[in-house]
Amino acid sequence: MSRRGFSLFECLVALSLSIFVILASLQFLGLAQKAFFRLKEREEAGQGALAALDKIKIDLLHAGRGLVGEMALGLVEAAQAPDEGLRTTSLERALALAAEARAGDTRLLLASTAEIAAGQDICLCDGAAGEVRTVIAIERGAGAVVLREPLERAYSPGTASVALLERVAYFLDAPARILRRRVNAASAQPVLENAAAATYRFDPEAGLVRVRLELDLQGAPAYETTVFLKNAALAGTW
Repeated sequence: MSRRGFSLFECLVALSLSIFVILASLQFLGLAQKAFFRLKEREEAGQGALAALDKIKIDLLHAGRGLVGEMALGLVEAAQAPDEGLRTTSLERALALAAEARAGDTRLLLASTAEIAAGQDICLCDGAAGEVRTVIAIERGAGAVVLREPLERAYSPGTASVALLERVAYFLDAPARILRRRVNAASAQPVLENAAAATYRFDPEAGLVRVRLELDLQGAPAYETTVFLKNAALAGTW
């Protein structure tokens, strides 16, 4: 530096250093911003995974609810864990026959057909026997439902019990990376996004279902829960 001020060379050096510092700071801020958004995405995905586990846990705790007799007869299972997903069954509501149902019938007269939809299953029991049939049509005016297959035996309004079943299924939509939940024959709803894997392990001896969810995000941990099938235990089945 001369008495008259900075030389042109000194100004250029100072400017170059300033630009270098600014560029380095901008690069650091960019990396910090990317890291922040990754952490935020991972945290939000983790909260979504925990919420999905809570939903699955509730369905498993409800599995077999109101169907102790039906499970004891082996007509329904509280939960199933096939390779493609998880399925649970519980009582949606009790129905009542309005007339005698004979063996071979495909049409049932009920006291009420409210809230019954095509595709739902009905479980009929009378004494130590029963069967499960799928509803394919509802005749609201006549108070009747049409079954996909004929009945194997007769059922009396005075002694038979009729249960409208709620079937819940979880499955992984791998191309979309979405875990979905379907109730009965309704369209499946998304439960968890960025899902890489969903595995279910059923231990028949202990009556436990282990659920593990994995996210398609780098560094994201796996989320697990274990649920005891209490309603199946009450029926003496797993």
